[in-house]
Amino acid sequence: MSVIQQRPPLSHEDEFKYAKLAMEWYGWGSPIGLGILLVALAAAAVLVRIAIYGF
Repeated sequence: MSVIQQRPPLSHEDEFKYAKLAMEWYGWGSPIGLGILLVALAAAAVLVRIAIYGF
C-alpha cells in the first residue's frame, strides 16, 4: 500500500489551510521576489560598470 492510501482524508479546514499556504507569494522564492532580485542585480551591475568605466 502506498503512503497516500494509508493517510486519512484531510478535513475541510486542513484543506483550506494548506491551499492558502500554497497560494501565498512572499519571500525571495516567489515570482515577485525573484523579479525584485533580478532588477536589483541588474542595477548593481550598471552601478559597478559606471564606477569602473564612467559614463
